[in-house]
This record gives sequence, structure tokens and C-alpha cells, in this order.
Amino acid sequence: MLTFQPKSLGIPLAKLIGLAHLHKEQLMNQYLAPIGLSSAQFKVLAAIHFYEMKTPVDICKYLSINGGSMTRMVDRLVKKELLEKQPNPEDKRGVLLNLTNTGESLLQQCMDTMEDQVGPLLLGDLSDQEVEQLSTLLTRLLPK
Repeated sequence: MLTFQPKSLGIPLAKLIGLAHLHKEQLMNQYLAPIGLSSAQFKVLAAIHFYEMKTPVDICKYLSINGGSMTRMVDRLVKKELLEKQPNPEDKRGVLLNLTNTGESLLQQCMDTMEDQVGPLLLGDLSDQEVEQLSTLLTRLLPK
């Protein structure tokens, strides 16, 4: 019989990580909705801006989204005038994505919301030292 270790309060670590992720997604959707974005749309804008991902294929891989969902999301973001599509000179079938000025501005508003509202709710009553420790431990769990 397989058991998962370590356990925290009787809950396997993988389950705790999943629950924390779910909580983060719910908070993001709640606080980004008044700005007019979902957490998924925010992540696409952030991937383009912060990670300089320019193709839908790269963003799909990074965010683990399927191509159909990505196409619909890009179309919605273009319709909202947050993204613009340009032909990809290296791949005639593909496009390059860029944030518009409106998209850049809205992304900054989202970042402020994440910093001022979502972040504190995620961290709860953890001390600065506990946040640093948690960050260090979670980073160590990531593949190198």
C-alpha cells in the first residue's frame, strides 16, 4: 500500500498545495473580475509582458492550456483591445502577440490588485520570516 509522506494535519502535502492553488485562483478571479479579467486572462497578459512570450504556442505550453482554449482567450483579449496579433514572419501560419497600451495599463492595475488585495489574503497572518521560509521551501520543490 502506498502512502504519501510527509503529512500535515493529516492532509497529504500534494493536497495542501492543490488547495492553496485553488484558494489563490478563487481570490484572483474574485478580485480581478471588477477589473474585467479572469485569472486565466491575467496570466496570458503577464506571460507576454513579464516572460516575453510572443506566440500562443509558447503561452499554451507555459500555462498548460490547450490550443482551442488559447485561441478563444486570445480572441477575447483582442476584442477587449488588450492584445494585438501580428503575422509571425518566421511561421506564416502563426501570429505574434503584443499587449496594447490599454493592455499594459490594465496589467499594471491587475498587478496592483494582486499586491494590495490578493497577496495579503493569501499570506494571512504569516510573519515575514514565515513567508520567506515558505517561499524558500516551495522554490526547492520546483524542478531545476
